[in-house]
Amino acid sequence: MKKEQEAETRELMQRCFDKSLASIFFLHPDTTLVVLFEDKVVAGLNLDVYQVNKQVKMGYLGWLYTAKEHRGKGLAGKLLSEALLFLKSLGCTDVAGCVEGDNPASFKHLEAKGFSRLSLFSQIQRFRFGLFRVWKHASRFFDMGYFFWHLSLDDTRRRSYPENINAFVLGACANTLLFIPVLCGWNLIALLNVSWMQVSHETRGLLFALPLLSLLVRTLPSFVFAHTQKIRLVYRQWDTAYFTALLLPLLLGLPFPVPGNLYIQGSDWSLKTHAKDLARMSLISNTSLALLFILLPNPYTLFLLTLDTFFFFYPFCGFNASRIKREGWNFRLFSYVLTLACYAFLLVY
Repeated sequence: MKKEQEAETRELMQRCFDKSLASIFFLHPDTTLVVLFEDKVVAGLNLDVYQVNKQVKMGYLGWLYTAKEHRGKGLAGKLLSEALLFLKSLGCTDVAGCVEGDNPASFKHLEAKGFSRLSLFSQIQRFRFGLFRVWKHASRFFDMGYFFWHLSLDDTRRRSYPENINAFVLGACANTLLFIPVLCGWNLIALLNVSWMQVSHETRGLLFALPLLSLLVRTLPSFVFAHTQKIRLVYRQWDTAYFTALLLPLLLGLPFPVPGNLYIQGSDWSLKTHAKDLARMSLISNTSLALLFILLPNPYTLFLLTLDTFFFFYPFCGFNASRIKREGWNFRLFSYVLTLACYAFLLVY
């Protein structure tokens, strides 16, 4: 991209992406590829090239965008192909990009080029102490529901991303471990003699099971519904969400559930045609969580229900609230009433 095209390109980005993402935009003219039509920028791919450690040089696919009137012409695929050649010529060993889990329009292009989701364990193994540099460049410390798509240009093999039962068990164990500081009062706010919950020795064992119970109640009913609709799903956990899930209990003594989610299998589907299915699944999950809270009032389930109801904005896009919001106010209103009823019950209880 030429320097004089920077303002035009940035304007196109603003038209293509939600305003809430503007704060994390980046655009480096030397490593930004653009497509011109009649001397106007109609598509672009912003790259970020940097050294992670001695072994890894990263070419990060930051923002891929196409003007509305030029979509469907294969420009995204062509930009991606050119980017891989360009990054290889710069000596990059790794190429990566982050894509939200309900966005097959984007990740199917990466899948076609040989990219795959890289798990948190594999990211640590590959980048080691450079992992925080990778997350910083990708603005990844707090995003939830985004997956790290990765391609090794030096043919290094990576483990496959954990899914379904394996992912659920790992997630349940991680959430349970991160709930221990909340139960035991191991946090900074406890130094001020402030506690959000009173835990007796008699109830501690039951409370210890809350993360597993909440995740099961959230996941299984929506899975059964999807099965009746013949929708093939896969369960995946999130990675960088655990950064928040670690900080919040230790600093404030509050739980931060990381539930992961059920995603439609493969990339040969459209959000436009499946948005209502995903919203219905989310409402079923929220209803199940609300019933669990009424039967067993507890902060963990209520926090999870709150996240799944009100946190639809970036960086919380992976929670059910985002799927519910896409289907309009009827779905949102039902979810709001459900959750607020739980808060009302808490006041009476």
